[in-house]
Amino acid sequence: MKRMLFSVFFDAFFAGFAAFLVLFVVFSGFAETTPAALFAALLAAGTAALCFYRLYGKREKTALSLQERRRTENLLFYLGLRREVNKLFADAFVKLGKTAAVTKKGVYLREDDAYVYPCFSFDGVKKDDLGRAYFLSGSKKAYVFAPEFSAELCAFARAFGEKIELCDGAETYRLFKNAGMLPAEALKENKPTFAEKMKNLLKPVFTRRRAPKYFLFGLTFLLFSFLVPYKLYYVLFGSVLTVFSVICLFFAVPPQKGESRLCKR
Repeated sequence: MKRMLFSVFFDAFFAGFAAFLVLFVVFSGFAETTPAALFAALLAAGTAALCFYRLYGKREKTALSLQERRRTENLLFYLGLRREVNKLFADAFVKLGKTAAVTKKGVYLREDDAYVYPCFSFDGVKKDDLGRAYFLSGSKKAYVFAPEFSAELCAFARAFGEKIELCDGAETYRLFKNAGMLPAEALKENKPTFAEKMKNLLKPVFTRRRAPKYFLFGLTFLLFSFLVPYKLYYVLFGSVLTVFSVICLFFAVPPQKGESRLCKR
């Protein structure tokens, strides 16, 4: 949350500065320097506030989606550790108002006249699992729940027609979330070290793609210092932004790899 706020503040700040530069040049042609600077500053503040509002709302939604993904991973890890997975699924369906019972063939849903087959092995789903679900369900439909299915498995499932329906990790999460059965803490999150926190804090600020922008803004401020009476303000920020552009080139934080692909269909 702090990293997101810092990034939003930073982007809103530069949006306000860009608006101030343009508006100050425009207003200077119609008014004295002091009133022009005042009006430009007021409108620039409004621009920065609007930018902050829009960016914060957008990134807050992104943060919520990341939390949902984290909860999904936590649930799938929890299901992979439990032995009585069939009972957990039966309880989840019961809490949603369905009649479910654990049988030798699988979890039977009376309202749907179908069987549910959870497959949460850490080794992944195999074709044999789909074949076993097909034969155990007999003439009834089989719902196979698993963290994810490869393209090969999806193609293999189509050979059974509508008898087998694949339900991935996102659908599993919705089932347990609606039933109010999400585990509290099955997959513990590693707390980042101080160095990792600093990298995460600086990552949205010092990236190579921002280097040209910082340099352009810095050069603009330095050039404006020759045209306005208040030189210190422009020289200071122009120098800071130019230094930022150099930092981006030599101290850019490399992007992290290994992002989970859960919930992507």
